Amino acid sequence: MKKSIALLVAVAFVVTLAGMVFGRTLDEERGAVRAYLKVIDAKIIKYRAAGNTAKMKLLQADKAATLKRWAKLQAEMTVPTAPRVAPVPPPAPRPVVAPAPAPAGMFGMGLNTSVSLGYIAGDSTMVGRVDLMLDDPLAIGTWLGLSAKAVNYRIGLGGANGNALHGLTIKAIPLFVDGILNMPADWMGGLETYVGAGVNYTLYGTDSTTGTYGGQVFAGTQGDIGMGGKSFLELGYQAIRAGDKHKRSARGLSVMFGQQIML
Repeated sequence: MKKSIALLVAVAFVVTLAGMVFGRTLDEERGAVRAYLKVIDAKIIKYRAAGNTAKMKLLQADKAATLKRWAKLQAEMTVPTAPRVAPVPPPAPRPVVAPAPAPAGMFGMGLNTSVSLGYIAGDSTMVGRVDLMLDDPLAIGTWLGLSAKAVNYRIGLGGANGNALHGLTIKAIPLFVDGILNMPADWMGGLETYVGAGVNYTLYGTDSTTGTYGGQVFAGTQGDIGMGGKSFLELGYQAIRAGDKHKRSARGLSVMFGQQIML
């Protein structure tokens, strides 16, 4: 009778243990199994001392079966831990390189100017100019399908001294105003070229007179030849007039060489 009760107790414990597998943590199950094994060990010692070999072997078999079930249960409840991966530090931010400031010029004014010297061949007249180069605020170049800086302007003072028509001589200080259209470099194989036209008016001329109007048309090429800015060469036609009683006029084919200078 005692053997039957002990067996029922053992079976009930195993059933209870299996029913609580998913309701306990692994540590809790380990504690319960250890407690149960202690009970079985105590009974084995008791029946060995009493000489009850049959009961002792039955408890030993129960202990072995319990250990086997516990090993399987422990394997099922143990969640493999993924290897810990060291965090990868984010890449260092790229240093921000500030764009180099545009050169302010010789005097820090940021004004683009040009000086030029030339010759009107028709009447053998020397001409010199000092001009201020201006960008186009209206971006007219975009209307022509070119860049916004395709058009610029040139305003300046000049001097003319030489021969005029009808065997006369001429001296004049004209005011020049030009409009320039810069052609795309790929049109001329990478060469920077431009065309332009303008008017001039003599502010002071022969016999201390002013007037009258003249004009100029030209085509040119420009580039850096190592003189600190763009150098240019222009070919065209010019007419400069002095408003004295003889209406002196120097006109004809012209050639001008100049240099841009940033002030």
